[in-house]
Amino acid sequence: MRIRPFRPEDATALAELSRRCGRRQGEFVLNPLWETEAELFAEFERHGIDPETHLLVACGKAEEVIGMAGFLRSPGSEAAGLLCPILSREERGRGVGGALLRAAFATGSQKLGIRLVTGGVGTRNRAGYALLSAHGFRPVRQVYAMRCSADAKAAVAPLAKLRVTPATIDDAEAILKVYSACGFPPRSFEVMEGLFNDGRHEHLVARKRNREVVAFVELETHWPERPWVAFVGVRPELRDQGLGSSLVASALARRFEAGATAALLMLSPANRSAVRAYEKVGFRRHRLLDVLERPL
Repeated sequence: MRIRPFRPEDATALAELSRRCGRRQGEFVLNPLWETEAELFAEFERHGIDPETHLLVACGKAEEVIGMAGFLRSPGSEAAGLLCPILSREERGRGVGGALLRAAFATGSQKLGIRLVTGGVGTRNRAGYALLSAHGFRPVRQVYAMRCSADAKAAVAPLAKLRVTPATIDDAEAILKVYSACGFPPRSFEVMEGLFNDGRHEHLVARKRNREVVAFVELETHWPERPWVAFVGVRPELRDQGLGSSLVASALARRFEAGATAALLMLSPANRSAVRAYEKVGFRRHRLLDVLERPL
């Protein structure tokens, strides 16, 4: 077995490995969640980094791909998400996962300047949890991975006295005001504008009759067939009226009509009101994950 940097021709084998892990609760990891080669490359394009730099591949005696590990991060960031080691079934229990982790740590600390790594494994993935724990990771929280299929039936009421429309870049400032009022991570106007120009985001807004924006939903569409719900924001005085749920349902209906097969999101189990709201839209609790961290 040898470990080397990713090559573009590895993408088919890695997508297949990822797809197999995603189907089984006992093998599930938060990243990678690729189902196709295109999703692998789109993931790195979304982060603005190269897979050749951030991804390692384990090869067998015949140079076949048997596993991988790596990182996702914004360019130059000292904090990164772990692409957890995933292996072909016949290679498990032979130390390949540990070797991949150690090689990734060396690359991350010595070549990439990464100082903090966060990884997520399904709560039923006992082998994955044990591997990360044995290499210095410690649990920090749990999250739900929720999934909504295209045939889900949303049980939400239509919006009264409000109009739902696709957002344009002219709405960026108004969306940012609602976003900031919701306490989401700080975001500049330049970043907000950039989301309208990068081709990987879609926004819907709810407007009053005077066109004032009172709520928004932001989708990440770098995987067109499986968009992510990134943020949902509602003005404080209009919350708890089903506005957010209705917006999400409208946004997903548009994506499903355009060919998407499912939608995904991450959510804290402690946020019970949000869990119930998303369940009304058609989301179901797909996996419960342990999130772990480790300094490099």
